[in-house]
Amino acid sequence: MNLKELGSGETKLETTISYLLIVGVILSLALETAGIAIFYRSHGNLDILLQDKSVFIQGRNFFSFLYQLFARGPMQNTGVFLMTLGVATLILTPFVRVIASALYFAWKRDNKYVLITAFVLIALTVSLALH
Repeated sequence: MNLKELGSGETKLETTISYLLIVGVILSLALETAGIAIFYRSHGNLDILLQDKSVFIQGRNFFSFLYQLFARGPMQNTGVFLMTLGVATLILTPFVRVIASALYFAWKRDNKYVLITAFVLIALTVSLALH
């Protein structure tokens, strides 16, 4: 492999990752905006009651929180559901970026970067699972 091929591969990876990050942030922003608009329209203000424990992660890990969020669905408060989903999307964006990098390096059979990326993926997963 010569330097020209290496450079073009890195550019493809960087371009893919930048698009992934941009899409994640834009999707999160759209969900937040829609959630705020729906919540304001239905409640007339932006005061979220602290009694609604469904939007708090306390006492569970992030993955079980996501599972319960999707299993429960919007139910009564679509605005809060969309805002929570927007925050979850923003948190998962770098996680998906690391998965994409790991898959890319595995496809290119670059074992050194697969190991580095796998370490970062494990650290992120453990961090989200223990939260």
